[in-house]
Order: sequence, then C-alpha cells, then structure tokens
Amino acid sequence: MTHQTKAGGRPTRQESEARRQRLLAIAQRRFLTGGYRETSLESIVREAGIAKKTLYHQYGSKAGLFATILGTLRNSWIAELSDIVLDSHPPKPMLERVALHLLDVGTRPDMIALHRLLLTEAHRFPELIGSHYDKKGGLRGMEPLADYLGRAKADGALKIGDVALATEQFLYLVLGGIRARLLLGTTRRPAPALRRRIAREAVQVFLAGYAAGGVGVAALTGGEPEAVRLS
Repeated sequence: MTHQTKAGGRPTRQESEARRQRLLAIAQRRFLTGGYRETSLESIVREAGIAKKTLYHQYGSKAGLFATILGTLRNSWIAELSDIVLDSHPPKPMLERVALHLLDVGTRPDMIALHRLLLTEAHRFPELIGSHYDKKGGLRGMEPLADYLGRAKADGALKIGDVALATEQFLYLVLGGIRARLLLGTTRRPAPALRRRIAREAVQVFLAGYAAGGVGVAALTGGEPEAVRLS
C-alpha cells in the first residue's frame, strides 16, 4: 500500500516516517561498513535522496545522526528485554532467557560491527559513546535486567551486594568471550543450539555465585558443566 503525497507537494506523516527510517537504515549501514570518520554525510544524503540541509535540520551533525541510530537500537533493545523480564519467573529460567537474548542479538554481524566501530572510534570521537554508555562506563539498555536483579535481591531470591556490578558481570559472562572471538575474526557466529548451551552454562556459573544460600554449580545442575567449544 502506498501513501499519497499531500496537495502542494508536502509528504504525509507516513511518508515522512518512511523516509526517516530509510535515512537511518542507510546511515547505519554506511557507518558500520565504512567507519564513522570515513563516512561522509554527502554519501548518506546522496543515497537517501534528500538535501544535506534537511539532515542538519533533523539531526544537527554527523554525531547527532549517529546518536539517533544508537538511541533507536537501544530503545528497541530495552523494549525486547522488558518483554522477556517478568517478575513472576524465578531467576534460573528468567536469566537463561535473558542470556539467550543477549547472545542472539549481540552476536549478530551488525552488532559485532557496531561494537567494533565503538571500540575503534571512541578515543577519537568520545561523543559517540555518550548515549551508549553511562558516566561509569556501564552499557545503557540493561536497565530491565538490573531492575529484575534488584527485585530478586530484595525478595531474597538472589544474594547480590552490588546490582550494577552483578549486571555487568552477567553481561560479560554471557557475551564477553564469544564476542571477543567474533571481533578478532577467530570464530564464526555460534549456531542456535550452541548459543542456548552457552546461555544455560553462563547462568549456572552466575547463580553459583549469587544464588541465595550459595549453592554451587554441581548442586544447581546435578553435575559439573561440560566444556563449551566456541570454535
């Protein structure tokens, strides 16, 4: 279904939103494939078929455009994570679902490219990470998990001293190793079955430290976890 342009040549609201989404998609692809510094606004507006002054009017600068892309990705991430995190679920199945979501999204080629770009460009363009990391260096977008861990702590389901630290530890326990290998190009993205296994065993390790009562991995699983082969 197509949307008709209003009389006088002004685009409808639907057309304007479609053009905005197309511009952001083009800009995201160019940033991730070409790098932040190397990508020019001229190349973006030329492919998008808009005037450069329109882009400046909407986003202010190249950094503003990139921040909008990060914000869109973060809002989508938070919405998806919020749908997963439900208070009624106990920690083990809940955290396994969160871990699998981290792996499903965080190991996608576009997300690996984004992480590589941020690592490469942050020291030259610190404004890039202002909307992606908080002042303490924590990744924005993990608030639904942090809120869940905080409530689990308050309920006595988990024995956590520092919720922010536990959230960061969970993130890196689940995603850190495989993402590092993907960034270095030493492995391929894990298949769904392996992602499920990595998620399950990462949660076992996390709960070995934070489960109320201090139960160990063997007590949680009925045996020692098998080694995970990542490549």
